[in-house]
Amino acid sequence: MRGRAGVASITFLVLAAGLGISAARAEALTLGGRTVILEPPAGYCALDPERQNEADLIAFNEKMQQPRNHVVMQLADCGELEEFRAGKRQSFDRYGQYFVPVTDGAVTPAAGYTRAAYLAEAARELPKLDSGALMDEVTAKLRESVSDVTSAHFLGVLQQDDAGLYLGIAVGQVSVGDQAVSAGAMGVVGLTLVNQISVSLGLYQAHAGAEAVPALVEKIRQTLAATVTANAEIEAREGALSGGWHGIDLKTLLIAGLIAAALAAAWAWARRRNHRAGPPA
Repeated sequence: MRGRAGVASITFLVLAAGLGISAARAEALTLGGRTVILEPPAGYCALDPERQNEADLIAFNEKMQQPRNHVVMQLADCGELEEFRAGKRQSFDRYGQYFVPVTDGAVTPAAGYTRAAYLAEAARELPKLDSGALMDEVTAKLRESVSDVTSAHFLGVLQQDDAGLYLGIAVGQVSVGDQAVSAGAMGVVGLTLVNQISVSLGLYQAHAGAEAVPALVEKIRQTLAATVTANAEIEAREGALSGGWHGIDLKTLLIAGLIAAALAAAWAWARRRNHRAGPPA
């Protein structure tokens, strides 16, 4: 795999309140040679790779996502993350991630696509995918890390707007050994194109059913709308790339996104099988 410097070099900045998103720390990343600003959704905080316990969680998720995806920001509910750091919990009930698809370890810009064209084509292509076979692959992979996962289901396209395409994921009961650690999890993933880089934001809720979906969709919709606004000046400054996908097709990208979403839904417990959290870093 190519060096991570080719995937993301990160600087930190604070966005002005006028951008319409929370005043949390944002990250300006270089992905595929393009600049992309991302920020946690309101109420979520990014895990800190300088803290060993959190670095372990980030590394575990990155390993699960290989070779199709790279996790650029691992998220958890801010209150739950505070409890995790205090040693009061070992995993999260509300969590998420930003991720991007990779080819041979590198991010490839979607040259030649506008955001509108990307979302329209993705909406056309998603129903053509064999989601059952993809979820079977995901379930098998999860069972390598978790003692048992009863099922994983793709719920289809839930909504679409000018900022993104919103997909649903459901994971059945998750067990570690003979202990059921979750009755299941619901997840929503928003796909978008920012400065010609395909970016996905997934948010997940454990011990939840369909009632959790509307709030997750709305949270991601608000975040992606703010992300589009925050990146507008950069997109204008860096300009559009011409040409095609340069080695990655949209079907491959969508498959990567579905697999990433389903794997992430069980990430919070998968690590428990072979690693118990130690004292807080």
